[in-house]
Amino acid sequence: MKVTPLAAFVSAASAACPYGSYQCDASQTNLQLCSYDASSTLSWTTIKACPNGTVCNLQVYGCVESSASPRPTSKASSSTAFTSSSSRLVTSAAPQTSSSIAPQTSSSAKPLTTSTGPSSSTAATTSSVPSPGLPGCANVWSSGQSYSSGSTVSYNKNNFSAKWYQNAGSNPSVNSDGGWINQGPCDPSVPTQPGGGGAKPPVATNLAQAREYAASLSQDPNLLLLKSQARTNLNVDGVSPGNSANPANVKRVESIMTRAKWDFYFSFADPVYTYANFLKSVAFFPAFCDTYPGKDSDAICKKLLATMFAHFAQETGAHDGKNAIPEWRQSLAYVRELSCTENNTISGCYYNNDCVNPAFNKVFPCGKGPNNGFLSYFGRGAHQLSYSFNYGPFSLVMFNGDPTVLLNNPSLVADTWLNLASAIFFFLYPQPPKPSMLGVIDGTWVPSAADIAAGRTNDFPSTIQIINGECAGSSTSNAAQNRINYYKAFMADMGLSTANDNLKCAGMGRFDSSSSSGSYGMYWTGSYLNQNECQLVSYQTNFNALMDGPNYNEYIKCVELTFDIKLK
Repeated sequence: MKVTPLAAFVSAASAACPYGSYQCDASQTNLQLCSYDASSTLSWTTIKACPNGTVCNLQVYGCVESSASPRPTSKASSSTAFTSSSSRLVTSAAPQTSSSIAPQTSSSAKPLTTSTGPSSSTAATTSSVPSPGLPGCANVWSSGQSYSSGSTVSYNKNNFSAKWYQNAGSNPSVNSDGGWINQGPCDPSVPTQPGGGGAKPPVATNLAQAREYAASLSQDPNLLLLKSQARTNLNVDGVSPGNSANPANVKRVESIMTRAKWDFYFSFADPVYTYANFLKSVAFFPAFCDTYPGKDSDAICKKLLATMFAHFAQETGAHDGKNAIPEWRQSLAYVRELSCTENNTISGCYYNNDCVNPAFNKVFPCGKGPNNGFLSYFGRGAHQLSYSFNYGPFSLVMFNGDPTVLLNNPSLVADTWLNLASAIFFFLYPQPPKPSMLGVIDGTWVPSAADIAAGRTNDFPSTIQIINGECAGSSTSNAAQNRINYYKAFMADMGLSTANDNLKCAGMGRFDSSSSSGSYGMYWTGSYLNQNECQLVSYQTNFNALMDGPNYNEYIKCVELTFDIKLK
């Protein structure tokens, strides 16, 4: 399995422009991203102009305070958090705990900006003089020492972190295997924070050390961005239409789609699907229709809604071509998969084959029932959530880390507000090597060159491929064409044009771990090198790092269940 692609970091002195890489420009006043311009040529694009009194620094992917004398005001206004001529979205990757993200305008803020992309094996050599405000240098790299994933070292007054295990003699300045990330210049005269530099923390022997170690492995900007997009807001019981206390993302959705518009879009909807419950679901996931600094957040929200509703129409639509109401407005007609009921014994509705897998059942124990000894996990809700391995993680997110609530009561996904929350959950979570549908539409996923060559771009058809691969055929299937037609209809009704969208579906390559930039390291698995340790991998396991929470609960479960120990 190929190691997770990460954005490559190169020095400002590098003349090359590896796709997805970052650099500080020669003046050290602008953070730049290597991306394709309007003419499909790779070029450096300024994505962050540092305000007066700050300098560019790759350690934080932004600006840090400087004691240097003020420089002339740059062309980019200091009140603008991000500037870019690229069509790709660059957004804050810092984990958020509030229910919304406001545009950053303070020059004292240190935003973490990232856009996921493929790694580059380009050597990250640099020679620079430490500047005021730089972070301290980590322990100096030693040619006689090997380094595990997550280790941080310094070399030639630059900090480097190891993406994966590095053998003794693997020089970070040569970076022959692309396994070192250049974090930028550092100041050897500044003391490093405890645990913040040098080698990773020691192998954990107790709960506190395990959490410290998990934190040391969880600083990759891609992972931080994904965690920010998966964050939750537990205070949703008071959310209601028109409530002035509603979170910012809910107010945005309300301004775009009123209750009357909801009724217009979903005139065929089963009564269990309600506008109030949709708003509650939006509130639970603050990254959906979030605020995007420097971008048209309302337009992005409309496109997210059009994408989601188009898939609703295909998955739960009546598909009655003879009705006067067009098919794109016939969705949410079904709550349960056709022919499946809570008390049925039809084998085609079981969806519980994984329940007999002891490794899976140890983490996500299926509820006991009459169908092969277990309950059935057929499609329920607006996105027809299916299979026990989706019900368990969704339950973990919705019920404070408890996967058993929905595994024991799968009907809740049909009969409560979870019928809509499950759709947003599925929309926000990546499934490596597939990115999230959110990332595709809002631009935080940046396709690799191989993705682009395979037709996987930041356009609606890529979300079809994420759901079920309907775009892989040589011709566009009827189901895929339905989704495209519905998307265009919703976009038009919301006042957005699809004239510049790439809606080609047929012949799209499937997302694969060897070439897609969606191969994120976001799952924990037992380390093959060290006892009582887990490591991040890009293939799916039972332990999702996006669900860690502040106490790194998924990492702890990985260690305890893999090595049969109890951390205290």
